[in-house]
Amino acid sequence: MEPEAFNAASPTQSATRRAAAAADAGFTLIELLVAAALSIVVLGVVTSVLISTQNVQARDTEWAQVIQEARTGLAAMTHDIRQAYSIKGTSENSIDFYAAIGGKSFEIDYDCTVPQEGTSFYECVRREAEFEGGKPPATLPAKGVPIIRDVLNGTAAETHQIFKEYSPNSIAPDYVSIRLAVPAGGTLKLAAASAYKHEVILSDGVYIRDMALGA
Repeated sequence: MEPEAFNAASPTQSATRRAAAAADAGFTLIELLVAAALSIVVLGVVTSVLISTQNVQARDTEWAQVIQEARTGLAAMTHDIRQAYSIKGTSENSIDFYAAIGGKSFEIDYDCTVPQEGTSFYECVRREAEFEGGKPPATLPAKGVPIIRDVLNGTAAETHQIFKEYSPNSIAPDYVSIRLAVPAGGTLKLAAASAYKHEVILSDGVYIRDMALGA
């Protein structure tokens, strides 16, 4: 009788089987902990970038909105002042005048010292009343229409003074300059959370072409 054949695997086959067994064993606990820690770090970095981007986007979006609204209000204001034929009174942040618009006479007042509700800013409010029987109105309405919002109460003299008259004499000024400061960062909570706190200065000048009519 012949002896039984020896079935022992060769060294190469044993190594292959051990490698296959190790591959089927999965990750160790240490490897899982390291992978989880790295995932948390990466997730934190991505989240931080997303939050920063969201804040910047909110700031820039409202910045554009604030500037556009301020420019629109400034254009309306200069249009009215350009039609003036008599200045009733002015201060650093208000102007009251008589103007001829559409063949009718009005008393128009712009007051930029009105506190804006819910914020620390001010707003420029427009009040008007039409002449009756060729005479100026006795009083203006108590409430007006906000024309420019988010007006800053600047501390510098050139920022604080919104209206400034220029004239060859002190009785009939024929030129008014307007200088407004609005927040560059906007007023939204996300925008306000950023450190971008600069101001934007809008300025314009108005020649009162009909001033001679009121002389």
